[in-house]
Amino acid sequence: MDVCPSLAASRFAADIYRGWGFNSHLRQRVATRRSTSVVHPEIQVSGYATNQELGQKCDKNLAEAMSQDWTSYFCRVNDKLASIRLDLGIRSSVPDPVRPWLLWIWVYFKQPRPDGLSSDKEFENLCLLEDALKSALEKRCGAVLSGCVTTDGRREFYFYGSTPERFEETVNQTVGLSHGYKFDCDKQQDAGWTQYLSVLYPSEEQRELIENRKLLDVLREKGDKLELARDVSHWARFENQVDRAAFWNAIEPLGYRIDSEYENPHDEYRFRICIVRRQDMSANAVDDAVIQLFRASKAARGQYDGWECELIAHTKPENEAS
Repeated sequence: MDVCPSLAASRFAADIYRGWGFNSHLRQRVATRRSTSVVHPEIQVSGYATNQELGQKCDKNLAEAMSQDWTSYFCRVNDKLASIRLDLGIRSSVPDPVRPWLLWIWVYFKQPRPDGLSSDKEFENLCLLEDALKSALEKRCGAVLSGCVTTDGRREFYFYGSTPERFEETVNQTVGLSHGYKFDCDKQQDAGWTQYLSVLYPSEEQRELIENRKLLDVLREKGDKLELARDVSHWARFENQVDRAAFWNAIEPLGYRIDSEYENPHDEYRFRICIVRRQDMSANAVDDAVIQLFRASKAARGQYDGWECELIAHTKPENEAS
């Protein structure tokens, strides 16, 4: 196994959570998940324009923006295990004044898992059903799918549309007659997109876990089996030195050491700190560390700013290379 060689130049891109940073101290390729100095992907939707700028082109562009940044996460809903899947990429584009109607469909599984989630046996059918719903409701109601909740033996689809006309008829034809599923459906005005923003959209801590998973996936894709412990660097930022010191006093007992402290005079949270600790790279270990630091940063009136580690790729010895 080898640590990847140094990069000739920085490739730290706007897609910060899947970007590769250049660490001049390690002189090695590193995986980076940072939250500042670049545009957040959730507040930049390619091709989107406001009604004031392009009139009805907004309707088309928001539809095209869907599916650009879909993700999922687990939580509990009404004390039941739930999986929520949503389009994060439209966050800055909602509420969409063109689509004030919330159109929801609850589809009941034929063969749910014991924990209430969907089974592999229904995977293909549910994918086909979702595609059929998206196509039919876009044509009939000008609707786009904002997200789904899978829990307690059902999948809840939440669409936002420009009109509720023929909604029930379309759902009955698509879900009941064509695919043979039992379902409930209804509609209501939700001009503020409350269901998307308050129910589907993840909390701050859930967002941290989602981004951890994305970076760990990138490490695996690059050949890192995540079996070896390594130094992980974390950043946090604060409005003043007192808050930064309070943060350090809170997390020092956890085994961290200070890598650097510095100032960015152009940022409201100008007082930065980079801390390092050697740790296991399992998903649980990474999540535990990030949530501890996230909470400690907030308690000190600061902001957690992401983490970075070496990519340790597994390669064949030269005499085994094909």
